[in-house]
Amino acid sequence: MESVGQVREMLAPDRAGIALRIEATGATAEAASRSLAAKVNRVLGVVTAAGIAEADTESDGPTVQELYETVRDERGREQIEKRRRTGYSAAYGLTLTTSNLAGLPELLPRLSEAEGLVSGVEFSLSDARSRLLALEERAVKDALERAGRLIAASGARPGRILAIAIPGDEGMDMRRAGRPMKAAAPAADREIRLPIRPGRITIEARVSVTVEIVAP
Repeated sequence: MESVGQVREMLAPDRAGIALRIEATGATAEAASRSLAAKVNRVLGVVTAAGIAEADTESDGPTVQELYETVRDERGREQIEKRRRTGYSAAYGLTLTTSNLAGLPELLPRLSEAEGLVSGVEFSLSDARSRLLALEERAVKDALERAGRLIAASGARPGRILAIAIPGDEGMDMRRAGRPMKAAAPAADREIRLPIRPGRITIEARVSVTVEIVAP
């Protein structure tokens, strides 16, 4: 007989990932890069002051691109479009990881004040893997209890465990019970405190157990 055990828990997240983008423009590639570097250093100053370690800061970039505008040149009845370079843009991405969720209402406006564009905040569990393993053990017990109860109801008795499997074996099943923050933070003011509601994360484990049925 095959029996499926299922266990789930709803837990408050204890970690946040903050995605930032920093942008600058300039007449030359060097000017854009210098302006970007100044902004990045201001943002990193805020990050350091918030107690976020260098190991919890991941960078992406920098990138520098040419900026163009389209110019129409009318010659008689013919219109010719030309691209004209107007300058350069530079960009730099940062992903921060912090366990200080209580400090987010003050941190996000200060990042914006330093010209870091907050593109999103995602909440997670730092010990999600160990919690899932514990749930899988409970799911095995749940499957065995269910199998034993049903077999006993038929007048037989459970025998050997023939197989244990995770249906689909797709790894961790984590669902949000709450809404992750996906809005950009506004320009900062020292009195601004953005309301942050991490919600809860649901972890679910499903385990299939095949049990031998022994005739009475």
